[in-house]
Formats: sequence, structure tokens, C-alpha cells
Amino acid sequence: MDGATTFATATFRTPPRILIPKLVKSRDGWKTKAGQRKKRLKAARIRIRDLVNSRDHWKDQAKVAENRVAELERQLEQTKQELVAERNGNDSLRDELKKK
Repeated sequence: MDGATTFATATFRTPPRILIPKLVKSRDGWKTKAGQRKKRLKAARIRIRDLVNSRDHWKDQAKVAENRVAELERQLEQTKQELVAERNGNDSLRDELKKK
């Protein structure tokens, strides 16, 4: 004989015909609840994974855009300096022509 069976029959006063359906209903309830939690957890993990991937993708795009902006700003500054140098050169040539 199993010790748990002996203990169970000695403890419960309710007849098995009433007790067993209640225990089965209880077990089915927590199994259903656990299954729903498992599905929600899986859906949440998938959503988190997708959001992390999306955030990483947009972060990479933002970094590329920032690098592009920085490069264009450098080019603009260089072009401005070249323009100033050309204007200075033109002014000096104009002054030489006026002197002659």
C-alpha cells in the first residue's frame, strides 16, 4: 500500500464521488490558467524581441544619418572656407588691376 493513499483516505471525510470531481475541476482550472499565462508570456517575449530589433534598426539608421549630417557639415564648412579664400583672391586680383 502507498503511504499517501492511506493518509488521504484517513484525512478526507468527504466521499470520493464528491471529492474527485472537485479536484479534477480544480486541476483543469489551474491547467487552463497556466496555459493562458504561458501563451501571454510567449506573446510578450515575441513582442519584446520584435521591439528590441526595431529599436536597434532605427538606432543604426539614426547613427548613419548623424554621420551623414556630420560629413555634410564638414563639407559645407570646407566649401565656405574655399569660398572665402576665392573671394579674397578675387579681391586681391581686383586691387592689382585697379593699381595698374
